[in-house]
Amino acid sequence: MKKALFIFFVFLFSIDGAYADHIAGGEVSYTFLGNASTPNAGRYRITLKLYRDCDSDGAPLDPTVAITIYPTGSGIFYVNRAVSLKSSDIISLQNPDPCIGNPPRICYEIGSYFFDVTLPYTQKGYVVAFQRCCRIKGIFNMINSGETGVTYVAYIPGTQLGPSAPKNNTPKFKTTDTSVICANNYFQYDFGAKDDDGDELEYVFEAAYSGLSQDNPADTIAQPPAYDPVRYNFGFSAQLPLGPNVSIDPNTGMISGIAPVAGIYVVTVGVLEKRDGIVINRHRKDLHLKVANCVLATSALKPDYINCDGLSLDFKSLTTSPLVKTYDWDFGVLVATDDVSTLPSPSFTYDSPGSYQVRLITNKNEQCTDTVYTVAKVYPGFTRGFKVFETCKGIPYVFTDTSIATFGVVDGWRWNFGDPAKSDDTAITSIASYIYSENQVYDVSLIVSTSVGCSDTISTQINVSDKPILNITNDTLICAVDTLQLNSTGTGTFSWTPDYMISAQSASSPLVSPDIPTTYYVTLTQAPGCVNSDSVFVNVKSFVSLDAGSDTTICLGDSILLSPVTDGLTFSWSPAATVSDPFIKNPWVKPTESVRYALFSTIGKCQANDGFVVDVAPYPDAMVSNDTSICIEGIAQLDAFGGVQYFWYPGNTLDDQTLKNPIARPYQTTNYVVAVYGDAACPKPAYDTVVVTVIPPVTAFAGNDTVAVIGQPLQLLASGALNYSWQPTAFLSSPVIANPIARLNDDITYVVRVSTIEGCFAFDTVRVKIYKTPPEIFIPTAFTPNDDGLNDRLKPIPVGIASLVYFKVYNRFGELVFSTTEIGKGWDGVYKGRDQGNESFVWQAKGIDYLGNEVVRKGQTTLIR
Repeated sequence: MKKALFIFFVFLFSIDGAYADHIAGGEVSYTFLGNASTPNAGRYRITLKLYRDCDSDGAPLDPTVAITIYPTGSGIFYVNRAVSLKSSDIISLQNPDPCIGNPPRICYEIGSYFFDVTLPYTQKGYVVAFQRCCRIKGIFNMINSGETGVTYVAYIPGTQLGPSAPKNNTPKFKTTDTSVICANNYFQYDFGAKDDDGDELEYVFEAAYSGLSQDNPADTIAQPPAYDPVRYNFGFSAQLPLGPNVSIDPNTGMISGIAPVAGIYVVTVGVLEKRDGIVINRHRKDLHLKVANCVLATSALKPDYINCDGLSLDFKSLTTSPLVKTYDWDFGVLVATDDVSTLPSPSFTYDSPGSYQVRLITNKNEQCTDTVYTVAKVYPGFTRGFKVFETCKGIPYVFTDTSIATFGVVDGWRWNFGDPAKSDDTAITSIASYIYSENQVYDVSLIVSTSVGCSDTISTQINVSDKPILNITNDTLICAVDTLQLNSTGTGTFSWTPDYMISAQSASSPLVSPDIPTTYYVTLTQAPGCVNSDSVFVNVKSFVSLDAGSDTTICLGDSILLSPVTDGLTFSWSPAATVSDPFIKNPWVKPTESVRYALFSTIGKCQANDGFVVDVAPYPDAMVSNDTSICIEGIAQLDAFGGVQYFWYPGNTLDDQTLKNPIARPYQTTNYVVAVYGDAACPKPAYDTVVVTVIPPVTAFAGNDTVAVIGQPLQLLASGALNYSWQPTAFLSSPVIANPIARLNDDITYVVRVSTIEGCFAFDTVRVKIYKTPPEIFIPTAFTPNDDGLNDRLKPIPVGIASLVYFKVYNRFGELVFSTTEIGKGWDGVYKGRDQGNESFVWQAKGIDYLGNEVVRKGQTTLIR
């Protein structure tokens, strides 16, 4: 790359004080200063490095911390020191790269605490520990992070790992503290380390340790090991702290992959020190990483792209930043000029197999340009496979790779024999063997690779048992003059007995021609102690017994299953036109007219023939009366035709379900099904259905009792059905509509009859009181909202009013406490959720009478508690 832009934004967070969130990570390390003046002891400089977020509102770094040293395996400390802060430096990201969109602010303070100590060389070594509370709240991959502390440790090895093991220096991590990581983007973060002792290093993700609690945020002594791991949220773990798309290279310490969503993540990296092939130490560093919502004008590709089945490859940049505007691909064909593309995710087909260097330039000839390279490999003709020589439990299974490579050679094998009880069930040779100790099914897999980089995983299941797998012919029949081939399958040596009329006793599928019933036995031997046996009974017949069936009658359009009684082995039915399969023993037939079916059955050269007649009769012609409707609690006369016997269902609402014309009294809409039986020729009935619809009870409503003004029109409104009839008819504009207009001089009660088109009906009444005054809106001068059912709400009483424009109530401060446009709705004395006290209130009301005139009123009322 021309520009080294990391795609992750690293923040290291922790807690300083019971509720502070200023610590951004930490590490305990040590340096070996040489042998001490006392015999068999060494001098060490112990260092604690803490990181503090500059923008934190929490406390500053502790002026003094407790660092405790325990002998490994002991709960009693050997050294406990109060160590003062020796130095403090501020590091921040200055002048962010212009090719980073929405760059984050990065700033933290690094505090160092160290002291020198002399430690006797011991067999098991020491554990150096520092503890604190608490981590910040809201760490994305942790549960209850704000209540969880930190523990930073270092291990000094003992002499049991070698005489030079205690003379050790912890590796020094090379992490860049101001690196930037962006959410959902590819990144690489170098977590590699340098070891002054020249030890071989291996890198792994490890579990972060919890520490002290909020009740005891900073103790004067660190607790002894073992230390509890933090609890990770679903989808994360110690080995997947940034999710399944991020991994660490065990050889280099490079963390790479697609960064997760924006947030803070706890990540702990362990580096194993190997000296002379022995792991002598495990050094740890604990970080809180913050993935930011930033974007980078950069590009990244996989280390290589390979196709071992064809010549085409799909390419795609691993970063998808809006800052990347253009793409310039070169697919590495040296003699071509058209092996280019400007697409974000191109595909390319090579003319010939080989390895090609692919180049991608993003934002070419612009400020934020970037160049990356990868290798494209196309080596078709890689055929993968293996075969298994199966035996028995306790006897070696032999696995042989059968893979073929057109390019390069097959030179890599990694077998996994799928034994969950063993950790050494693997092999790395082309031919391998394995002994299984239990009877069960095992998943066997092979990762096979070639010298040109092709690789694939193939797998199969094997069923391990005490016996080899043996399959043999089922018991069978043979004609006395025939020869029969017996069939058996399996891997190994076969042996048949008895030696009676058999072609070869050692063949897997010998020929036999017994003249009497004989049981033949076969033994399959794969290895000493791996043996299976089975048998087949060959019954010998001199003739075929056959009874095709008896004459029968079916209804036209039905099918019937043919069920002959025979010991024959082959079958042929005729005529075949209406037979589902004329060559099986039990076919279905669907004749359209009466027919004789014949069966020809054989056992080799022995044969027989028989038949029977199937007569066909039509179904009765079933008919019922038309669908009908009745009122609730009404009756309906049903009627059926076309047969000689009848049966109705359901029968619980019928007077007699066996009648041709029963009376139905359903309480809900019902589908009545009738089975109509004809004469005996067709033994099955025909069916038909009649629907009796039950009209629900009519609910008549004439309207609420009301008041009107003498001589003014009053709109009546009934509901409940389609037809209406009012009584008395006097003073109505029409007595047969739902909404007549009445002009009244005296009080009256109207009765309305509401009916359906089926004649179902109901009655209701409405009382009209006549005021001999002009249209008016009456408001009580006081109301008592005490829920006694009397005058509980302040509401207008409109007389001769067709509609209410508004009714409003104001308190003495001029605040609107209630408003409505609905007649009959009133105020309950509650304003803003609180009961109002004994007060006077002003009201305003406006209505429209039945002649369209406005009626406006206002006044005062008193609320009485």
